[in-house]
Formats: sequence, C-alpha cells, structure tokens
Amino acid sequence: MTTPQNQRLPTSPLVDTTGRPTRAWQLFLLNLLNFTSASSATAGSATLPANPAGFIEVTVNGESKRIPYYNV
Repeated sequence: MTTPQNQRLPTSPLVDTTGRPTRAWQLFLLNLLNFTSASSATAGSATLPANPAGFIEVTVNGESKRIPYYNV
C-alpha cells in the first residue's frame, strides 16, 4: 500500500517580479524532492519489466541523471 502525498499547490504566482520562483513555490518544489525511502520493501516484492516505458531526466548537483519509469 502506498501513502498518497497530500501536498496542495501554492496559490501564489510561480515567479515574482524578478523572474525567480516565489518562496511558496520554492518550498513546494523542494518538498517534492525531500522524501524518505526504505532499503527493503515491506509489502512484498515485485519484479520490474525488462524495458522501462521512458525516462525522466533530472539534474542532481549539476549532473544529468535519467530515472526510468514503468507502465505497471
């Protein structure tokens, strides 16, 4: 069973007059990345398909990473 994330979108504009994200959006986006995970599954195990459906490209500490996602 997964726990849904109940994070509401900020109601302020995305960027301020300087073109930078507002504080509310900065906190929201940072909280999307701040999560915890376990080193082992507690609800059983599943085998992922051999080929991912696609990749999400992100930059971590200035380095480009590709995270696979699957249609399961």
